[in-house]
Amino acid sequence: MPPLGDCTADEKQHIISTSDYGARKNHPTAFDDNPPFKGPLILEQRESPDLHRKRIRGYYLVDDKLHNSLYDNELPSLGPSTPTGTILKSIVDHLARRDAPVDVKEVAESVEFYLRSGKRLFGAAKRVLQNNKKESGSDNSKHTITIHDLCSGHGLTGLLFLACNPPGRMGQTSVRTVLVDQFEPKSHSILRDCISEICPWVSDGTVSFESLPLEDYASHLTSDSGDSDLKDFQDASIIISTHACGSLTDKVLQYAMDADAASVAVMPCCYTGTDTGVPFGVRRMLGVGLSADVRRSFYLQDHDYHVDFAAIPRAITPMNRIIVAERRR
Repeated sequence: MPPLGDCTADEKQHIISTSDYGARKNHPTAFDDNPPFKGPLILEQRESPDLHRKRIRGYYLVDDKLHNSLYDNELPSLGPSTPTGTILKSIVDHLARRDAPVDVKEVAESVEFYLRSGKRLFGAAKRVLQNNKKESGSDNSKHTITIHDLCSGHGLTGLLFLACNPPGRMGQTSVRTVLVDQFEPKSHSILRDCISEICPWVSDGTVSFESLPLEDYASHLTSDSGDSDLKDFQDASIIISTHACGSLTDKVLQYAMDADAASVAVMPCCYTGTDTGVPFGVRRMLGVGLSADVRRSFYLQDHDYHVDFAAIPRAITPMNRIIVAERRR
């Protein structure tokens, strides 16, 4: 494969400051559209992923390897030096132990989404904080990274982003999560309380749920005069969304650009009508879904983001592609 082309000095500077996730080379590495599981849950490939819509405790009860974890009542001691894998395994076990109202499919989806995107998203946010500090000349080392989980449902994904980054892990930089959906499900508070039992930094002080339509919250986010969460409580923002249906994913990306987010990751679904503007030949060759995500990638790149694809295992969902974007400046 030939080189991707000569770069100007300014473009080279941008390339150097792009993702620190893996090798920084002028050639893409191989993309696996059905990668193996990274997290503590390994689901079997079935005729339909909906067959995994079983409550997390029920899944543990019939799994010989996981069954004994239900009866280990000693809570782990977790902190800033605890490996991410240990934190996630402790959370998943505890959700099963407490019979949390969540399917094993949803738990696996949230865990794998974090493991495929979290390192890059937080890396981009930390670079933005460093650049802001240099530009302002400020000596203040206390910063906040806020996760905005849009179209969040019960909010498990956003909660995991917070749980896996306890106080002290990033020095004096703290992390908080804002969950946004039209209505707050009853399961949200149960999941949050279960996680906070072993991750006490996941609390009312670090988690908020905004029961608003996406459009209303986005206008609040990007308001120049309002007292928005984005402006008042953080120095860098990460915007995530898993399976925002159809054009909702495009609205999430638009709002991320308007808010000048440090990084964004979305896992789209329901692609009908989302390939508008893509040439017919491209749609015919790539199909609606991939055509739509390629269009979204160019949209993000045009707004000065470094864009990449990732994926979670198809055993969880066939709509498994993740678009990951990191601000270059």
